[in-house]
Amino acid sequence: MTARSAALETYPLDVWAARRVGAAAETLTREAITRYHLRALQQTVALARRKSSFYATRMAGVPAAWPRSLDEFAGAPLTSPADIVERGHEFLCVPQSEISRVVTLESSGTSGGRKRIFFTSEDQELALDFFAHGVASMGAAGDRMLIALPGEREGSVGYQLARGIARAGIAPISHGFILDPVEALDWMDREKVSLLIGFPVQMLALALQRGELARRVFHRLRTIILCSDHVAESLAHRIREATGSAIFEHYGSTEMGLGGGVDCHAHSGYHLREADLYFEIVSPNTGEPLSEGETGEVVFTTLGRAGMPLIRYRTGDLSRIVPGSCLCGSPLRRMARVENRIAADIPLGSQGSVSIAMLDESLFAIPAVFDFAAALLPGTPNELQVRVYAPGPREHVSAEVKSALMRLPAIAANCALGDLQVTVLLQPEPFPVTGAKRTIAVHSIP
Repeated sequence: MTARSAALETYPLDVWAARRVGAAAETLTREAITRYHLRALQQTVALARRKSSFYATRMAGVPAAWPRSLDEFAGAPLTSPADIVERGHEFLCVPQSEISRVVTLESSGTSGGRKRIFFTSEDQELALDFFAHGVASMGAAGDRMLIALPGEREGSVGYQLARGIARAGIAPISHGFILDPVEALDWMDREKVSLLIGFPVQMLALALQRGELARRVFHRLRTIILCSDHVAESLAHRIREATGSAIFEHYGSTEMGLGGGVDCHAHSGYHLREADLYFEIVSPNTGEPLSEGETGEVVFTTLGRAGMPLIRYRTGDLSRIVPGSCLCGSPLRRMARVENRIAADIPLGSQGSVSIAMLDESLFAIPAVFDFAAALLPGTPNELQVRVYAPGPREHVSAEVKSALMRLPAIAANCALGDLQVTVLLQPEPFPVTGAKRTIAVHSIP
C-alpha cells in the first residue's frame, strides 16, 4: 500500500472528490483538480449564459468556451446577495416545475429584503453525496449521531444531513435545536449517541452540564461537530475540555447548497468541497484575487448545479486559503476558520469598532459564561450593553466580563475618550433559540 492510498483510506472526502473529478483515488492531485475546475467552470458559464436571464445579460460579451484559464475567470463580474434579492428569479435555469426546494433567507446586506435560493432534486442530491463522505471522515459505520439542527421539513439542513450520513452507515438521531440540555442528554443516553452536531453555543451549554448522566453520555461521545455559526477557539477549547471529545468544524451556507468544507483529524483548516464549488479569496474593496495565505472575502462558484447556478458569489466571510499540504495527505485545498464577516464590525465611536467574533473569543474564555447577547445603544456616549447567561455562582462574573471587554483595544480606547460606556447585565434564563447567526444588535435588547 502506498502512502498516498493509505491517506485516502483515512479520509473518505478524497475518494469522493477523485470520483467526481474523474481521477483514480491514488492519483488525485492539485493538477487534476485544477483541470476539472476549468472544465466545470466552462460548463457552468455556458449553462448560465444560455438559461439564466441574469447571467445572459451580465456575461453577454463572453466568448464561447470561456474561461480559457482560471486567471481569466478571475476577471468575471462578482455576484452579490443584493442581486439575488432584487432579481432572484432571473437566476433560474430550469422551469419552476423542476424546482424541488426553495429556501428564503433574510439578506445580511444593506439592501434588506429576502433572498430566495432554488434547488432541483439533482442539486439536493449533490449535498447528500457531500454529507455522506464529509461526515464519514469524522465518524464510522455503526456510529449514532444526534442532529441538533432543524430537520422537520423536507430539504432542511437537519433532514438533508440525516439522509446523507445514513449512506455512510451512520445512524441519524434527529433532535432539533436543544431547548433543554438535560432532556437532550437523556435522549443521547437512551439512543447511545457517539457523534453530535449542532450550533457552537448550544454545544457549549450541553458540554457544561454536570452529574452522572452527563458523565455517562460524554464517556460514549467521541466527536462533536460545530456548524452554522462562527466558532471561537475559546469556545471550542471549553467544549473539548468538558467532554473529552474530538471537535470538528463544518463550514457552509444555504447558497453553497449547505456544505462548503470540513476539517480533518489534522485540524488545520476546512478541506473545501472542491468537486461542487470553486472557491476564491478576493479583496473586499476591489474584488481583485488575493494570493494564497492572504485574508480577504470568500467568493465561490457552483459547479454542476442545475437550478440556480451562482458565479463568483460574494459570501461576506473573511478568511484565507491555508498554504502548503495538509498532514492528512489530502490534495483538497484548505480554508482557515472564518475570522469575521465584512458587515459584522460595529463602530463604537471615533476609536474603532468591534464584532461578535471578537466578543465571542473574549467572553467564552470565561468559565462561568454559557452565552451572551450584545447590543449597541446609540447615544452620547454610545452604550455597549452585554447580557450574560451564567447559571452558576455569579458574584464575580460581571467584573470578569467587563475586564475581558476592556482588554479589546477599540472598547478601551472609546471608553477612555468618553465615546462609549459598557454595561454588563446578568441574564437569569438562557436566551431564546432562533437558529440565526449571532450578531451585535444596534438597538436595545428586549
